[in-house]
Amino acid sequence: MNEDRTREQQTLAGSEPGWMPPGVTGESTSSPSPAAPSKAECSEALLRVFEFLDGELGPDDCAKIQAHLDECAPCLQEYDLDTTLKAIVKRSCGSEQAPDVLRSTIMSRISLTVVELEQGR
Repeated sequence: MNEDRTREQQTLAGSEPGWMPPGVTGESTSSPSPAAPSKAECSEALLRVFEFLDGELGPDDCAKIQAHLDECAPCLQEYDLDTTLKAIVKRSCGSEQAPDVLRSTIMSRISLTVVELEQGR
């Protein structure tokens, strides 16, 4: 029962600003995992999650992202949120496609945000 509570707390912590996986910041958990994902692994997975959702990654990258999602509950939670967001946008926009410049702008802003988060801003 205590283990379930710890998992729930870790999952909830993933939605808070500045969150990092257990073990990266020295947080103690009831069952520390020596293979806990690093902040860099989480950043990379989350940066590429939309490419993963859109089927734009090669088989090796897909396997890497899937393996990370299988091991990291907070990133899986973000993936689920992104999947839901994508479905809502698709339902709302019908068959409209965003211009390439919009995609480029959004990806640039996401990259900038990830860099800022990694630098602790």
